[in-house]
Amino acid sequence: MKKLFYSSGLLLFMLLFVHPVAVRAQIVADHTVVDKYDQIPQQYIDEVKKMWVIVAGESHSFGYRKGCLILESLDPRFKVKVRGGGEPDGYTEDYMRISSATWGDLNNASGWIYSYGEEDWFTNATAISRTKAHLTYCNTNNLAIAAMGFGWCWDMTSENWPAGDPDPVYKVRWAGRTYSGPQGNKRWGLDADDFALTGNSVCMDTYLNATAEYETYCSDNGYPTKMFYTTGPVDGNENLNENGYQRYIKHEYIRNFVNADPGRYLFDYADILCWNDAGERHEVTWKDYGGVTQTFQAIHPDNMIDMDGGYVEDGDHIGERGALRLAKAMWWMLARMAGWDGEPLSVDEVHTPATPAVNVYPVPATDRINIRIAEPAGEVTTELFDARGNRVRGQTTGDADTTLDLNDLPSGVYFLRITGKGKTEYRKIVRM
Repeated sequence: MKKLFYSSGLLLFMLLFVHPVAVRAQIVADHTVVDKYDQIPQQYIDEVKKMWVIVAGESHSFGYRKGCLILESLDPRFKVKVRGGGEPDGYTEDYMRISSATWGDLNNASGWIYSYGEEDWFTNATAISRTKAHLTYCNTNNLAIAAMGFGWCWDMTSENWPAGDPDPVYKVRWAGRTYSGPQGNKRWGLDADDFALTGNSVCMDTYLNATAEYETYCSDNGYPTKMFYTTGPVDGNENLNENGYQRYIKHEYIRNFVNADPGRYLFDYADILCWNDAGERHEVTWKDYGGVTQTFQAIHPDNMIDMDGGYVEDGDHIGERGALRLAKAMWWMLARMAGWDGEPLSVDEVHTPATPAVNVYPVPATDRINIRIAEPAGEVTTELFDARGNRVRGQTTGDADTTLDLNDLPSGVYFLRITGKGKTEYRKIVRM
């Protein structure tokens, strides 16, 4: 019921006033970062490949995992391992691990569970205690979780359609489901004041407070897990009009909550899917109970299409193109969590070699780079990256001398990485 739409300027002023020395902006993965995934420097791609990421959810959460598999098939740099059951995979530096696995849920104190609903994340006290137990079990049993968030299903809209009196602020009726809530499965709103409209003590604040509680729990216990907030689905024709608008209000409420603290992370699932690859936003309208026509976002039709132009329902309720957009944004967010500042690899970045045992010539280069290694180290991997951090060449040999062909590459600045014998060296290369 409370209105929490701050202007960006006012919010920034508030944050600067509270944190006058240093303010870290929130890390928000939305439609604006999808195309930036290919700017991630290789060193941060490598850091993400050490991570175990959990998106605990039901059917819609499969889109996160499916998208990562599609991205890997298109760009092998983004290696991933998806697990849908059984014992989670242990630590590796070869690929990012992503799943919906949790140790236990509302109905099970132990055992690996691969489906997690609102009743397991936030609607009751047992859910919160079991999720904390999951965080403890994994982080103390050699299964450190790098990042974890809740993958919404149709919890904001389904089963209990808009009914009751309109909210006096937003001029819309609330909807949604709350399995295992204190009052059962009922419609729900934004805050405690909405109990008068829904008869339900569960509200969006319940989700936000539970997720914030997990953040604090991980921090207090020294766990490396970064919790991230999420928005939910925007698909389904029955979820447009009034139902879609009240869902949009809930998404905005989540965004404003994240914006109020510079230490939070948001994966804006909804916003990512409401834009297509051409930068177009899909909008729909609904006239509210105050007589005002409201314009809000819904899933872009392009994101309901598979890579071949058709559509086959495979469990996540969106198309492969939409899932691919999710994966690109996920890699971006994880790289930011790993310490990347979001900027492409700087052409002025200087790397200190680990040893002086590598000679690279000619400098500047024209049609090729020659690499001479003073002490052969068995297999030696040479990789060339452009100024944005994209890998453009790579090979592994056992020779002391090797050559990389540059003929089809444009002129500019590149970075060469040579790995062998447990050591890594970098060289800046200028191609004329």
